[in-house]
Amino acid sequence: MTTIQTMQDAENLIYQSYLRAHPHIHKIKDEDVRKPWLTRNLLNLLGSPDRNKKFVLVTGSKGKGSTSMILASLLQFHGLKVGLFTSPHLIRFNERIRINGKPIADEDFIRLCHKMLPAFINIENSLSSTEYQGPVGLALAIAVMYFNEQETDINIIECGRGGKYDDTNVLANEWAILTSIMEEHTRQLGPTVYDIANHKLGIVKDTTKSVILGKLEPFLKEHISQQLHFFAGDIRIYDKDFSAEQIIVNKNGTTFNVRTAYTSYSKMTFPLLGSFQAYNAATAISACEAILHQPLKEESIMSCFRQLEWPGRCEIVAQNPTVIVDGAINRESAQYVKEVIQSFGKNKVISIVGVPHDKDYKGVIDIVASFSEKIFLSKPDISHLTFPMDALSYAKTLHHHAEETEWLADAVKLVNKEIFDILLIIGTQTFIGNAKRIYIKKQEPSH
Repeated sequence: MTTIQTMQDAENLIYQSYLRAHPHIHKIKDEDVRKPWLTRNLLNLLGSPDRNKKFVLVTGSKGKGSTSMILASLLQFHGLKVGLFTSPHLIRFNERIRINGKPIADEDFIRLCHKMLPAFINIENSLSSTEYQGPVGLALAIAVMYFNEQETDINIIECGRGGKYDDTNVLANEWAILTSIMEEHTRQLGPTVYDIANHKLGIVKDTTKSVILGKLEPFLKEHISQQLHFFAGDIRIYDKDFSAEQIIVNKNGTTFNVRTAYTSYSKMTFPLLGSFQAYNAATAISACEAILHQPLKEESIMSCFRQLEWPGRCEIVAQNPTVIVDGAINRESAQYVKEVIQSFGKNKVISIVGVPHDKDYKGVIDIVASFSEKIFLSKPDISHLTFPMDALSYAKTLHHHAEETEWLADAVKLVNKEIFDILLIIGTQTFIGNAKRIYIKKQEPSH
């Protein structure tokens, strides 16, 4: 590839190195496969656009995306120009790179991808068949160049799978945030939740001044605290230094109080659904205080929270009846969704599930079957992922009203013939992106 003229060309470049190497890679563990130093080399060849810039790294198994987004928004409402890097995207790749909430324009993404191309080729020519430049690292390089050009004050970076060997970890982050941690990616990160926690802790480095620990299981909190005995900087821990309290969830959103080492914030309300979002908000508020070295302005928090939205996370995309979409791909995340739906009271729920075969599809089906009148198994209209062949037979062992459709749009048509209070569409991000396209189209005025 010598020229990049379209967003599709740019996206193809992001995945090119990984797709070349993938058939040749037989090792599994992150420490054997991932090579973040290649991202560091790439940034160096691009003139080190991250040098002397302020970075916050956010990792965890659950909540890192929404915590990153809430923190970026809070800092913006306190007067800073804020870069935000997240993944995956729901509908457009540009969503991964934002400044003050606004995604990077196609022309900027294409231009910066073209600027990166010579350095990419330089490194690519030196790699063995099993080595690759990670998609996250390449997207990060574009994000960092863009943030540097736009002179952001601070940049919030959501880590990928782990932490220590993640491409984002080449940045010199002054702040490290760890959200909730659970068993996930055990083949790549290690067999126990302690191994996973140790990977996440890799984002605490010599450059890190402040660590914020979100809501963790007590045994993990103790383990992480022990691992951080070497750390001389500021540590803020959920339940000890800050917390969310008196949480109320209804169809309009979540209301809660936040207590921090500085002060208390009462009756905070935002449209995000779920008690876990209150935990994430408390973590973001504590991190914001650590960055600004002062308590926050309550009116700024309220203004920020009024306009918050986190697409694809317990998001209501239609009313009468209520349609909720959520990107849950494991049992724990599905359990959060169950809690949100049950907090609305007694409702007739129909669910459509689309979880790939390499994720915890049985765990999601287990949870969804426990509160749904009917379950449909389906797939997104466009996806590079493989979906399980046995999902329907497994669902039928749990629920006598289980069906399967080829595509999500077909499932939605069948559901619309039913009488129900809530439709839940749950599964991988491409599935949720597909659902959002369907419901955006439904809401568009006909001409």
